Amino acid sequence: DDEDFLWSEPPIAARDKHIHEYTDKALQNVIQQSSIDAIRDFNSKIMPSKLIMVRHGQSEGNVDEELYSKIPDNAMRLTKLGWEMARMAGKALREQLPEGETIHFVVSPYTRTVETFHGLASAWCDPQEFNHITNRNKRLKAWYSRLMESGLTWHEDPRIREQDFGNYQDPNIIKKAKRERYKFGTFYYRFPHGESASDVFDRVSTFLDSLWRSFESGRAQNYVLVTHGISIRVFLARYFRYSIDQFNLLANPQNCEMIILGHDGEGRLDLDGRCELELKQRAAAKDYADGKEEQTNDGDEKSETVIVGYKKYERLRTVPPQHVRPRKVRMCHDDDEAS
Repeated sequence: DDEDFLWSEPPIAARDKHIHEYTDKALQNVIQQSSIDAIRDFNSKIMPSKLIMVRHGQSEGNVDEELYSKIPDNAMRLTKLGWEMARMAGKALREQLPEGETIHFVVSPYTRTVETFHGLASAWCDPQEFNHITNRNKRLKAWYSRLMESGLTWHEDPRIREQDFGNYQDPNIIKKAKRERYKFGTFYYRFPHGESASDVFDRVSTFLDSLWRSFESGRAQNYVLVTHGISIRVFLARYFRYSIDQFNLLANPQNCEMIILGHDGEGRLDLDGRCELELKQRAAAKDYADGKEEQTNDGDEKSETVIVGYKKYERLRTVPPQHVRPRKVRMCHDDDEAS
């Protein structure tokens, strides 16, 4: 044994041990690869054809932020334009989904997102077809039944609600907080009595786990999330494992903008583009009450926003470079360039 060090080749026992270790590692690699293949095969079977995220239509709070001081954020309704956005988005959504496949909607419980869901669903069946039913509850039930017959199902999930900014919101305090958020760090800044984006990230992460279990149950062939801008951004960051810097580059989706993820055939969802409303301004209908045209305070004729269609883009929207606050992380103590 004392002369083992003279061997140009390791002793038989050591060599056999090395061979066993090599064999064990090779076997582990085979098992690991087999497990990866099995997982990929399983995911490819449960993954939906499409997963589409839709931000709500224009809300009352989007038009007048002063309303947040007297109306709860969760109770903000859609504007007339918001309803038109949702109905147009429903038509575009139906074009993106494979014909004849089932769809399950997961909806934030806020008023504006539930109303957006109703606008989207009208592309499959218009609720006005049931106006002959005078009792509203019966009319709603009849419409919902027709939607389910068309292959639509849905449920609400509060984990994909809007970021909490506190209860009744003082507009001046919120504006000040948003300025502070930029300096402090968009992802980490927590609003007074509210949430940070990292808080939303945590609850959306648990939602993602539940969503995968829903995929496993075979609930539907396609999924649509009707939610809010921040929830869409953190969902993308969580699923695609974006860094915080990459998250900060993402612009908030526009009202009724759709982010489309498609199954790649191997158990993964890939970005399949986004659909954005095309809007334009036109002169509003004139009001000749009392023989006078309606004008704005500055003497110009009123204009209104109208929807002219949808356009699909390959990439996600990003914020302008001047609005990005990069982290300054040193490589070593003397790395002054990072300061």
